Amino acid sequence: MKEKRVLKKIVHKLWTVNDIKFNKAKNAARILALTMILALGLTGCTTYNNFKNAWLPKDKVEEERTIKIGVFEPMSGQYKQQGMEEVRGIELAYEKMSKVLDKKIQLVYGDNKSNMYDGETALEELMSNSPNVVLGSYGEVLTLTASDYIKSRDVPGIAISSRNPLITGNNPYYFTVSFSETKQGNALADFAYNSMKKDIGATVRFENDDRAQAIDKRFNSRFRKLTENPDAIVGSFQVKAEETDFSVTIEKIRNSGAKVVLLAMSPVGAELFLKQCVEKNMTHILFLGTDEWNDSAFLDKIRNSDKLSIAYVAHEPTVEKSFEAKEFIDAYKKKYGANTEPTLNTALAYDAYMLALQAMENAYVNAAGKKPADIDKEAETVAIATALKKEIQTIKDTGIPTGRFIRDALSQIENYKGVSGIINYKGSNEPSKTIDIASIIKGKDGSLFTSNS
Repeated sequence: MKEKRVLKKIVHKLWTVNDIKFNKAKNAARILALTMILALGLTGCTTYNNFKNAWLPKDKVEEERTIKIGVFEPMSGQYKQQGMEEVRGIELAYEKMSKVLDKKIQLVYGDNKSNMYDGETALEELMSNSPNVVLGSYGEVLTLTASDYIKSRDVPGIAISSRNPLITGNNPYYFTVSFSETKQGNALADFAYNSMKKDIGATVRFENDDRAQAIDKRFNSRFRKLTENPDAIVGSFQVKAEETDFSVTIEKIRNSGAKVVLLAMSPVGAELFLKQCVEKNMTHILFLGTDEWNDSAFLDKIRNSDKLSIAYVAHEPTVEKSFEAKEFIDAYKKKYGANTEPTLNTALAYDAYMLALQAMENAYVNAAGKKPADIDKEAETVAIATALKKEIQTIKDTGIPTGRFIRDALSQIENYKGVSGIINYKGSNEPSKTIDIASIIKGKDGSLFTSNS
């Protein structure tokens, strides 16, 4: 037990063998201290906290009362620019709110240097500082590197710009603040059915592309649900990565009768596929693409054609038009220059920090509101009830919620007004956020379609 280890050190300091020349004043001090230690053994943690406040050095007590937020980002190496964009958002939020639950907040940094090997070292050092929450990292591989550390130490983590569903999958302690990649499939299906009234679809993707496969799967599921037709997807086609002649697949799509096709390819692959569709007079179909299609050169070529109709996931707006967003932008310009603009990564990082603080406040209220009688009723065993009561007492004594309570509070956040949009978790660790779909129909830009996926 931590308290006992601390007490042993205190006893050793008070009555060291080397200090044999006692005087009355020293003896009196020792006797008083030991009397309090004996009382501590009888009265538990609350007495311990009173004791340490009275006798331990003030800086040591203040350190124990500090809430630590870990910043796990590439602050050097290949992804330094993107990592620092996220760090800026965290630091802007910190400057606005450097206290929570009447406790000082300390930012604890871990530079993963843009690679997973240095990332593990950085994580070890970061976790040795006992953070209450960890934010980051830019880069999906780096974020996934942190997954086991986050889960095994019961420390909630919030990924900022990473969208890979593997981050949140099977890890209730890792959250994302940006919508998951797979939800692009939901949004594209919503657009195809609700806006364009398409009810027969197909999908095309390269083999061994896990990202495309995940989006493809989500699109299929959503489209079937919207159409209330289990046979609404009439073809799921895969092509080889080195393939340049798509004529066989195009003919299969023609014969399938599909009216909308999810083309889960990069702009390079999609451009070649669409060019061959035009050559084969397959221009009656609406083609859908992911956010990878936000490539100006690719989109200009589509606009220069009056035969193609496409829709794609638009990049999230840098910030929402709200009071919170205006306040955020003003703070950014004041710090970094009137002519600067915050990136989406910076806005998401700002939201991640603020969400962490909101969850801590909610977690403390939830813990303080737990009644012993209710715990006894809800717990499966007496041992579980006892452990939970002890955990809650620790929260009350320290004023800081544990990782498990923070995690649970994060998952229950609804309608949080962030600068990157309205954020809802609703029992999940993957947020529900609005996704915009942009379209170019026969050379002309269409209006944005917003999906609440």
